[in-house]
Amino acid sequence: MSSNAGELRHVMLGSIFKPEVPLGAARGTPITCHTSATGKGKLHGSPECRSLRSAASVNQFDIPFGEAVERLCTNCRWALSTDSPILPLGAAVNDVDSLTIWLDRDPEDENDIKAERDAAIALSTGDYPPPTNDVGDADEEDSEAGHDEEWERYDRARDLRYGRLSHWRRLHSYLMRSNQAVADYPFLAPWAEGLQSRLTAVLDAEHAKKPPAPPPRRGSWWQSEHPLSPAPATASRNATLSPSGRRQSSPPTR
Repeated sequence: MSSNAGELRHVMLGSIFKPEVPLGAARGTPITCHTSATGKGKLHGSPECRSLRSAASVNQFDIPFGEAVERLCTNCRWALSTDSPILPLGAAVNDVDSLTIWLDRDPEDENDIKAERDAAIALSTGDYPPPTNDVGDADEEDSEAGHDEEWERYDRARDLRYGRLSHWRRLHSYLMRSNQAVADYPFLAPWAEGLQSRLTAVLDAEHAKKPPAPPPRRGSWWQSEHPLSPAPATASRNATLSPSGRRQSSPPTR
């Protein structure tokens, strides 16, 4: 390729592009590859690839990207000019393919479920423990210990809520980035749809979790149906993020 070193980007094409990914117009873009003298096996982005060290000789040639993609070495980097159409397409493919890190994750264990249920019960009455009545001197020490435990319980519940919302917003941000990728490259839609649908199902499952909790009263931090649940994601593939976050209300005096 006729580009200066400063105008090149080195990209692991074999790790980004799988054979099933549509390439659009980039299919015809030539890339420089290296292979052993036999011409068989993987195509490499550099003659220095360790897979070619035992080769008696190495051939270099240009080949259309679409013809090479099924044979690309996953360990090599290809030097591409900064104006190559493969670069922005690769970024879009990454934005869609990154959805897979949130799929097929291990389910919550029993301890996580119990903690979530307890947090839902606690936060259904507000962000902080309700006021307690004064007690006599004889019970003051036990009452104070119980009061501290209750505050720790609410602290854990608020932390769990914040973690849930942070996770939920992170899933949404990945989904929105994949939406933009498909908007920029509509031919990616058939490939991206499966991943986007699966992630939308994960978001809807997050919303559907409804651990037992008393009916929320005034002061509930989120929606009346479930103190720990984010808003549903059924329409989220073309939606924007909900303006949710960790609410920092003024705590009552202990």
